[in-house]
Amino acid sequence: MPAQAQRVLASLFDMADVSDIAQWCSKRGHQQVTLKTRRPNLSDALVDAGIEIVDGPSDLVLWLDDEICFSAPWEQSSSAGEVLIEACLPMTRGVHAVAVETDRAVILSSDGNNYRRIEFTEGEMATVDFQPLTTNTIDESARQAGFTLINRWVDWSMDPPLHSDPCHLSLFRNF
Repeated sequence: MPAQAQRVLASLFDMADVSDIAQWCSKRGHQQVTLKTRRPNLSDALVDAGIEIVDGPSDLVLWLDDEICFSAPWEQSSSAGEVLIEACLPMTRGVHAVAVETDRAVILSSDGNNYRRIEFTEGEMATVDFQPLTTNTIDESARQAGFTLINRWVDWSMDPPLHSDPCHLSLFRNF
């Protein structure tokens, strides 16, 4: 890995671990969640927090790690449910960390035209090319499905965005 990428990864210490996500879900009072993610240990963390993972519609739908690029979560939500989307957004050029956790790290690489997601897990590396979605695209998809944006954060630190910050985490509610 180039020295620049190592500095970027090392500087981001406040990103999400799977236990942070499980705690956030349990604090919201959800007993069941529908889950689609690439996070290797998130299912176990949710079960350990007392949350049941279901296949059908639920009050909380988690669509994490770019899964919004490959499928739509809206039909998985109950009639008054919430959908939490963790999406990688377009960037101009360079290498950007999107998750630094105890069991993996994920970075995005872009030359300005092509996008690659690189995941490091327990000594292994996997790459996938993808086309990230803009927040406008996600918001329009949500609106067409009857969902309203409730909140948006930079990442799992739940920090609100500044003017130039991309928001990788969006919470929608079905009214």
